[in-house]
Order: sequence, then structure tokens, then C-alpha cells
Amino acid sequence: MTFLFAQPKEWWLEIPLSQQAEFWEQSQQHVTSNSRWNAYINHVCLYTLLDLIQDEAPQASIWLGASDMPAVWDVVNGSAITIGTTKLVIIPTEAIDDGELEVPQEWVDIPSWVGDYYIVVQFRPDGNFLRVWGYTTHQELKNNGDYDPSDRTYCIDASLLNDDMSTLWVRCEFYPQASTRASVSLLPSVSVTIAENLIKRLGDAAVVFPRLSVPFATWGALLENEQWRQNLYATRRGIQLSSAVSQLTRLNEWLQGRFDDLWQPINDTRSETATAWRSQNAQNLTNQNQNPIFTITRVKVLDFSSLLGSEQLALLIGILPINNTEVTIGVEIRPVDNFVYLPNDVQVRLLDENGNEIASSNAGITQTIQFQFGGQQSEKFSIEVACSGKIITEHFVI
Repeated sequence: MTFLFAQPKEWWLEIPLSQQAEFWEQSQQHVTSNSRWNAYINHVCLYTLLDLIQDEAPQASIWLGASDMPAVWDVVNGSAITIGTTKLVIIPTEAIDDGELEVPQEWVDIPSWVGDYYIVVQFRPDGNFLRVWGYTTHQELKNNGDYDPSDRTYCIDASLLNDDMSTLWVRCEFYPQASTRASVSLLPSVSVTIAENLIKRLGDAAVVFPRLSVPFATWGALLENEQWRQNLYATRRGIQLSSAVSQLTRLNEWLQGRFDDLWQPINDTRSETATAWRSQNAQNLTNQNQNPIFTITRVKVLDFSSLLGSEQLALLIGILPINNTEVTIGVEIRPVDNFVYLPNDVQVRLLDENGNEIASSNAGITQTIQFQFGGQQSEKFSIEVACSGKIITEHFVI
């Protein structure tokens, strides 16, 4: 990366041409011209700044993870980088002058999105450089900024920003515990039914600015939930979703010998799947460092039939009680019938009860996708499986 100084206080960062082409191509997955452009400039600003910041702080990483950012950029400007417990919110702007920093309300008033420092990055479509010329804290933005309800942004005048970017390193390195955040109110709970209706309504790509189409408290609660955010993004791209909530599977009833008809014993399903599952358990018995044998195993066939064809996958769940309140749970996704490998486009995510991602995996060329984790009584989790342009989510409570 070329790193130039127009003034000692500012950062001028070169944007490699190869990255510009790559990021532009990736932005084409968004369905509106506005979201494609927003994704492109955010991609450029985030990764160009990340390269610089990792030179000073190698542990720096993308907040939420790279795979989740497109769902954010589809509806909101901005991204974030974390350095330990410090969060830097990156706000691109195409404004020619240096009059102010304008931050979408999501980055200021959604509790889990709040940052410590807000950095303004000037993006010029006709140039190959980014200009980073100022920053402020969340506390200063809330106390000194003006809220504009028409576009739900906080604006703070340039004269109130710190225009010496070198001081940001000093603050992050030597004062990580400094008070930078103002208090924000918790968002109200949104029911699954309301979330489903919002996703259906705002998932219409004809709704150009979904963030302004419902009250902020409702919108913020929808966006803060990782699963709902991803479902909204998928819906806006025309990907068919199953219902945002399926019947809750109560695993404590399995421990008592009660099973829903949708979850079949392994021996009652297709022979190839049953044989593979039993073989896996037999291997685990002899491997001292790996998975235990699950005393309860059930399987459900997920149907991903679509206009493009028919595709089915087996979702296998195993349970091993540890004591009266704790269990070990095994999750496995396998092909059915005579297929040896999973389809290449299969993606599986393990989510907590708030829809936040715990683990994820892509198929590539593999026969199975597996997760194993411990849980306690009354804990909830979900398994999201994507295949053939469709997403199916199964919800569980231990």
C-alpha cells in the first residue's frame, strides 16, 4: 500500500486498481443501484483502512466478520474495525468539502453497533486515493452533534472533529479504557411475527430506503438481530426463505422419549444416511480425543426444491446427556439418496437465541458439515441451512 501525507495530520491511502475491480464485481450481488454503489465504496474504504491499521495493530479485524458486511451495506452506510475492545466506525463520504461528519443513526443508537471512534473517509470516484481527515468519539457525537430526523443521521461540524489522525493511534494504544461512549437506550423487543412481516415488506427491492420506512426503534431491533438482518438481505436479493420461525424443537422432550413425527429415528430414514451416521458414531467410540457417541439421534430431511430443481439434505441431531442440566449436541448435514458429496453452494450457520452467529461452514467439496457444542437446560439455538437459493432455519431449545 502507498501511504502519502498531504499534510502531516491527514492520511492519504492509495486504492490498488486490482482491489477496485474485485470490490466492484462483488458489489453486483446487490439488487439496487444505490445498494451496489454503497457496498462498493464501503468495501473499498473498509479494506484499504484495514490494511493500514493492521500494520500498526495486527490483531485488528472486521467487526461482525467479512461475510456479514454485505447485509449491512445493503441498507446502511458504514462499517467497523475492532482492535481488542476498541471499535473504530468507518464512515465513507463523497462530499467534496470538509464541512461535517454525517453518521447514520444505526451506528450511534443501536447498542451493539456503538463505536468508540468515528472516522470520516473521503471517497473520490475519479481518483485512486482515499483521504482520511478527521475523527470523533461516540460521546462527542451524541453530545455535540445535531440529529436530523429526515434522514436519521447525526451530523457534527468539522470544527469539532479531531483533524490530527496520528493522535488516534495514541488514544487506542495508551488509553484503551478512556471514556468514549455515551449511554444509549435499549431497543424494544420485536416479536418473530412482526420481524417476519417486516422482512417480507422491506425485502421488496422496490423499497429503496428500508431504513427510513419504519420507526427507528423497530428498524434498529430488526437490524441488530443477525439472523433477521441476513434474512432481510436474502429477501431483497430474491432468495426464497422458509418462514423466519419454524416449529420449536424441544430437545428435553427427546430425553424423555417424546419425538415429533418430523424427526425420524436414524434407522427409519434412507439407508445411506443411517449407515454413514452409525459409522461416524462407531469411529468416535474408538477415538479418544474426538466426539462422544450420542445416545439419542434423530434425522430430518430438509427439502430445498425450487424452480431450479430438487435438492434434499439430511439434518442429523445427536444428544449426549452429561448431567441433569448439561448436554453435548452434535449437528451434521449430509447428502441423501446416492449422492456422496454435498452441493457446493451449501452453507450452514449455528446461531444463538438472538440470531447471532456462533459458527459457520461452507460445503465446497465435502461429504458432511459437522458442529459439536455443549449446552444447558432451557438454552435456545438455531441451525440455518442455505442451498439452491433457499434458506431453511430450524429452531431448538434444550
